[in-house]
Amino acid sequence: MTPLALLVAAQPAQAAPFCIPEAPVCAGLDNGRFVFTIQPAPATLSVSATVNGAPATGSMSYVTGPGYLRGWYQPFPPLVSGDVMCMSFYGMGVPPGPYCDTAP
Repeated sequence: MTPLALLVAAQPAQAAPFCIPEAPVCAGLDNGRFVFTIQPAPATLSVSATVNGAPATGSMSYVTGPGYLRGWYQPFPPLVSGDVMCMSFYGMGVPPGPYCDTAP
């Protein structure tokens, strides 16, 4: 009998977006969610999301702190490798984007 070896390739973890501290908007994919931080936090904000150029559906949550708004958008259905997700932001003083990232 010969020993049986099993090779399992782990999916690479996707790191959160890397942004410079001075940037007013930091946005990108993190483990299937589109995460974003806006500095300073606008009084009101609306967003639009697309996946591969088509309007996206999903759920969004956010928190605010001193001088920032941090949000998470979970698209549904979940993204698959190669999907391009984009978000645009509409609020006073916020560069609208779009901000896009590709699922690994």
